[in-house]
Amino acid sequence: MLLVYVGAALAVIVAAKAAPTKAMNRLILISVFVLITPAANALDSASLNVGTITGTQWKLEGINIALTDLPKNPQKLALTIAKLSLPQPFNDLSLVNIRCTSFTWQNKEMLCEQGRAEIHSKRWQSPTANFSFHVTEKRSSFRLIDLYLAGGTVAVDGEEQGDQWQLQIDAKAVDGKLIQQLVPQERFKLKGGKINIKLNASGSHTLVKEFALTSGFNSLTGQTKNGQFATEALMLELTLSAKNYNGLWQWQSHIDINGGALYVDPLYLEMAGQNIVWEAQGDWDVSNNRVEINSANYKHSKVGELSGSAIVQYKDGASLEKAQLSLNSDNLQDLSAIYLKPFFEQTVLQGVTLAGHLKAYFSIDHQALTALAATFNHLDVKDAAGRGEIQGGVGQLNWSDDEIFSRPSNFAWQQLQVYSLPIGPAELSFLSRADSIRLLKKTQLPFLGGSIAVNHFSWQAKKQQDPEVSFEGDVSNVSLEQLSLALNWTPLSGTISGHIPRVEYSNKTLSLGGELIIKVFDGEIKVSNLAASGLFTDFPKFHSDLEIENLDLDQLTGKFEFGGITGKLSGYVRQLYMENWQPVTFFAWLGTPENDDSRHRISQKAVQNIANIGGGAADLLSKSFLRFFETFGYDKLGLGCYLHDGVCQLMGVEATESGYAIITGGGLPRIDVIGYNPRVDWNVLMERLKRISTSDEVIVE
Repeated sequence: MLLVYVGAALAVIVAAKAAPTKAMNRLILISVFVLITPAANALDSASLNVGTITGTQWKLEGINIALTDLPKNPQKLALTIAKLSLPQPFNDLSLVNIRCTSFTWQNKEMLCEQGRAEIHSKRWQSPTANFSFHVTEKRSSFRLIDLYLAGGTVAVDGEEQGDQWQLQIDAKAVDGKLIQQLVPQERFKLKGGKINIKLNASGSHTLVKEFALTSGFNSLTGQTKNGQFATEALMLELTLSAKNYNGLWQWQSHIDINGGALYVDPLYLEMAGQNIVWEAQGDWDVSNNRVEINSANYKHSKVGELSGSAIVQYKDGASLEKAQLSLNSDNLQDLSAIYLKPFFEQTVLQGVTLAGHLKAYFSIDHQALTALAATFNHLDVKDAAGRGEIQGGVGQLNWSDDEIFSRPSNFAWQQLQVYSLPIGPAELSFLSRADSIRLLKKTQLPFLGGSIAVNHFSWQAKKQQDPEVSFEGDVSNVSLEQLSLALNWTPLSGTISGHIPRVEYSNKTLSLGGELIIKVFDGEIKVSNLAASGLFTDFPKFHSDLEIENLDLDQLTGKFEFGGITGKLSGYVRQLYMENWQPVTFFAWLGTPENDDSRHRISQKAVQNIANIGGGAADLLSKSFLRFFETFGYDKLGLGCYLHDGVCQLMGVEATESGYAIITGGGLPRIDVIGYNPRVDWNVLMERLKRISTSDEVIVE
């Protein structure tokens, strides 16, 4: 037994050669005490408190070595350490309550092969885990395994040699909600899910030189405090690796989302039988706050694919410095529903949806689009607000901010709907560059049995102003019957033809460069001095003069509830001025033209309605005789109005003792209609016309 004690003491003395002088003295005294004490065999244990040992970047505190079970063979040698402080960048963590039951301590070297330890950080502490470490004068390493943390297991391996260090972390099935409790923070709230992480990192001092991260998220649920980013049962796999070359990081990443849902304001992505794969590689210049994405590919299965390169500057907020991108989608319907609809909300494009195929290439410089080339086919565009629709669109759009760009664009469709007005198959050829669009050749648009010829069209944007627009064309044989049906009017007969002179919109003003001539009802309407301002504001203004020549009243009134009239109608509306599309002032006259030799007949219903407009009554030869006739002859009819200050000053064909004649009789049975009230409130007059247009009842006394 004495030999055992001596051997143990000698082992301790040998192991303590690297310890300070005071520690050596303690070891010698203990050894001597064991050798010379007669009752040594009665001792159960012997211990040595070494104190503190400091390395280049690590520190051991509260070191204690104990020899136990001295009466037994063999005895147990145990090492306990109160705290192990790790080198940077692990200095936020420390290992405490370390106990090694299998260790060696030789010259400038300490090795713990089997031990237990706890991890403490500034925010949390772990349960006890298996631990080992190896400390020498030039190199130190540690390993922590079977650490049960937040419902999962964690293994950590770290090594430091001189100024260099390496770290490996392997975490499996860590519960997201429990992690949130262990490491509370406000930026992102985890509510559930499992997390797997593998990290290999190396560096020097506080600098990370290289790392490779692989992580998996299973049913991850959480959101940021501001609600702009959220996940619901998200299934995601991520790999990220990077190397640091004197502040320039070269990196590459891969992200695969294959389940759950993701919200990134304003986009909501739900992986219902789909997946998203994002791959990228590039450089990160830390000192210049600049990220260069050399190549990237974003693929949303069954939706589309976006790829290209970009440079992002983030010093004062992130900004896209340059980008070259291509987009390919065979499913514009899903692409617009997922990626475009959220940006359309609360804009003029709200309710617009797309379908078809698209290939697009575009360039961006300092967050501004500089070039675009897009090819599309089977394009369908719908608007829930009913403003327009395109079916069977095909073509190519080319655009550049270069003023000398000359590559033409073309667009064709099978059906184009503008509000309720249908335009048949046609094709446009145009040049789009910088801030302008110009039609390259004349085109014919099939429209309601006739056509609209577009002879000239140009559009020019202006900084901080409305764009300038110019148009000139012709209308040929457009069916009034189809037009009235499309606009939900009372069906009309005949066609419309005419020339549309140059119409220009500039400085918020629409103007007509000449006379707009419309041939309708076998007559002609001329519009001149047309001008409008503030068209796209809440208070538009409108000026115009109209001349009406020889309209066929039978075609004009034949299908109206107003009542039938035959003959011709001429007149004018002069100095018309409207605000917010409501008349403010005008001088108008509509009546039988001079030398009209056509047949003049008027129905009972038309007589009564004309009398109601003027606030007068029918002066009949015999009221009892009237009921036997459906129509009557007349010589002339006419009604004029001068609108001013909301009052319409009415006038007729001629003045009478009691008022003014609206209709003068002619032939048998003849009829005269006299108006007795020459001044009528405009709103009252409009109400009368409204009642006439909505009532089928005619009362004749």
